[in-house]
Parts: sequence; structure tokens; C-alpha cells
Amino acid sequence: MANKGKNKSTRWMRVFIDAYNLSGDARTFSSLDDAFDEVDLSGWNNSVRTYVKGQRAVGVRGLQLLANDGTGGAFSTLKEQGANRVSILFGGGAEPTFGDVAYLMEIQQLIDNLSLDGQASVINADLVSESGEDHLPWGIVLHPETSIGATTTGDTHDSGASSGNGWHANLHVTAQSSGDYEFKIEHSTNEVDWSTLGTFTIDGSTIGSEHLSGSGTVNQYVRFVATKTAGTLTPVATFARN
Repeated sequence: MANKGKNKSTRWMRVFIDAYNLSGDARTFSSLDDAFDEVDLSGWNNSVRTYVKGQRAVGVRGLQLLANDGTGGAFSTLKEQGANRVSILFGGGAEPTFGDVAYLMEIQQLIDNLSLDGQASVINADLVSESGEDHLPWGIVLHPETSIGATTTGDTHDSGASSGNGWHANLHVTAQSSGDYEFKIEHSTNEVDWSTLGTFTIDGSTIGSEHLSGSGTVNQYVRFVATKTAGTLTPVATFARN
């Protein structure tokens, strides 16, 4: 179960970008943004300024990683700008596990500046929202980075109530051997009767990632299901309701 409490530190954070766990290269970040612009609607005769919220700004700012140019390293992954998926997981005094806090989104990488931190070469990246959809980036871990070799039904997450504002999810397949699986997010009103909320396109035959989203109602309970046809693989799934 999730490691709850005020016990979050970088030692137990993990960052997944596309199909790669870049946690061994990660150093720091400036912020994980989720904020609205302020629109000032004050008139001359207002004694107190009046504001409404404008557009949402979502993104990872100032992500700094060691410039590892090995296959799957930070430099080789981030040296070209482009669209991708990012999930940042927060373990609480231990490796991130089911139900722990996650920040997830589909991204557009804006910069890939190389610099020095002391004598260490580092790559710096800004990753901002790609889809333009109004997704809340804060969610949970539905499946931690764990190898599976059989059909797997993840633990059930209880959101406390249903929601009508839609959802989104990231799937990262970081390793595979002859993989052939179907990956789904399911939801339920009672933890007994389950229906499909969304089905990912990727099947684990190669490493890769996918962002999936949907509108409408998300029931109180959600879970991740990987149905095996063949092989073994390592999936990471993160999920957020809007």
C-alpha cells in the first residue's frame, strides 16, 4: 500500500520519461507546475482588486539530470525536443508503490541545455503540457515498476466518490522479453462489478510509453489490469482524475 505521511524525499523519488527510468541520472527540479494565470478584472471604482483564473500552466521546470549518453540515459533520451510522456513518483520513505503520489502528463520538451554543476556535466529540461487538454497532473501510482510474467490485476484505489470530469493515465513499459499483453484501466462502483475505463494501444512487444485520456464519469474505484498473451515485461502505470 501507499507510504503515507510527510516522509517524501528525493532519495525515494522516481522519474520515468517515455520508456526509461531516469532516476539514476536525476539531480533536482525547480517546480512541478499546476497553476492558473491571474486575470485582473478590477475597475476604477473597485476598492479591492478582483481576479478570475485564466489558463492553466502545467509542466516540469528546471529538471536537471546527469548527461548520461548511454542507451536509455538522460542525455540520449532528452537530447532532442519533442513529445513524450513523463511520470514522477513520490515514495514515502521507500520505493514508490501502489497508491503513492504521482505527477503525470503528456509533454512537449522545450529545452535540452547542457551545463556544468561543479565538475559534473548535466542536461537541463523544461517539459510542458503537450495535449492542451485541461488535465490535472497530480494523481497516483496504479502500478509501480515491477516485472510481471502473468496476467496481473493491480490493487484497487478508492477515490472516495465518483467524478464526472474525466481522467488521464500514463503507461511506461521499461523492459520486456517476448512481451504481448493488453493493458487496461478499469473502474467500479462497488469493487465487484468492473468495466473498462480505457485500453492502451501498446502491447509490450517493445519498450515504450503511451498517454491515455477520457471524458465523463470515473467511478469510485479504479485499478490497472495487464492481461498476458506471452512473455514478461515491466510496466509502470500512473493515473489522475480531472
